[in-house]
Amino acid sequence: MQEDLRRLARELGKETCPRRLIDETVRRIAAETSPPSRLRYAIPVTVAFVGVVLLGGLLVRSRLADDNARQQPQSVEQQAQRRVLVARQAETALGVIGTVLLDAGAHSKTVISDRAIPPLRNGLQTAKNKIIRHTEL
Repeated sequence: MQEDLRRLARELGKETCPRRLIDETVRRIAAETSPPSRLRYAIPVTVAFVGVVLLGGLLVRSRLADDNARQQPQSVEQQAQRRVLVARQAETALGVIGTVLLDAGAHSKTVISDRAIPPLRNGLQTAKNKIIRHTEL
């Protein structure tokens, strides 16, 4: 009996996922997901666009600050307040970018857990059933 179990365990260890199951899983995922080209490029383009807008805003703001500095001498306290304001705005912008990236990660996690794991779980259940049926004989 133990020898049969060892032999079965060796056989199961050599088995791989059938090609038709892999093809079927890929086909189902492709059918259920939106076209990858749009989603694949939407997130990086959005992040790049937000980055360019922020960079442009900071450049315009620094030029305006330079122009104002030439026009009126500012006190040290006013300069410190401006720096704090710029730092807060940068923090807010980075928070928005972080939120976009977290949303993208959550979407990827959902796709993997909902569409990729069930076929794998079914394959493991099939292997388990083969072992149980063999030991019952």
